[in-house]
Formats: sequence, structure tokens, C-alpha cells
Amino acid sequence: MLSVKNAVRLVAVILVGVIAFQIAIALGAPWGAYTQGGRHVGALPAQGRIIAAASVVLLVTMLLSLFARVGRGPFKRLPRRRLRILYWFTLLCSALAVVLNLITKSTHERGVWLPVSIVLLALVAFILRRTRFHHFL
Repeated sequence: MLSVKNAVRLVAVILVGVIAFQIAIALGAPWGAYTQGGRHVGALPAQGRIIAAASVVLLVTMLLSLFARVGRGPFKRLPRRRLRILYWFTLLCSALAVVLNLITKSTHERGVWLPVSIVLLALVAFILRRTRFHHFL
């Protein structure tokens, strides 16, 4: 049976990998076919790189909110209301990632990121369901 502790670790590994991918894209890695609908083969144009950089901020926020959910990280001291919003935001973003990766026209993007986003959504939902505000690892 998967523990909350291991689920958080898995989410961290997944999100760190996605963050690294987005940083590489923002810095000009030639993986445009694997992101943002696959419209650009090779490096993304400036606007696409800015979107990738913004994604990094979003993903880090999601990760830190999940750490806070289990009493870890810098967000753990945020007010409960703000944390509750961040948890729902994280779940919503995870669900949206599944939908976007499901409908993308890019077979490269769908092939790589749809499975990742499904696993991420399942783990986020599991963590939120199995924890409460004062549940610590």
C-alpha cells in the first residue's frame, strides 16, 4: 500500500523532472515538439520560453503546497485559507494537465506527458484525500 510519505516523494521526483524539463526549454533546449502543443520543432521562440519559465514558478508552487500539506517546506506556515486555495489549485492544475495532454495534437507531447500527468493527478488526489492540515510525515 502506498504511504503518503512515499506519494509525496514520488510527486517530488516527478515535479523536479518536469521543472528541469521546463528550465531546459526556457534556456533553449530543442524539445519544442514535446511541449506547448508541439507547434515548434527545435527550440521554442521567446514567447514559448517565457511560458516555460512561468511554468517553472507554477510547478514549484504546486510542489511546495504539497510539502506544506504534510507539514514540510516554507509554505507550511501560511494561513490555512491560503493553503487550502493552493491545494485546490494544485489539484486543478494537475487535472488540467491531463486534459491538455490528452487533447494535444502533438503525438510526442501526448506520448510523454499524458502518462506523467495522469500519475501526477492520481498522486496529488491521493495525498489530498489521505492528509489533513496537521498530518506530518
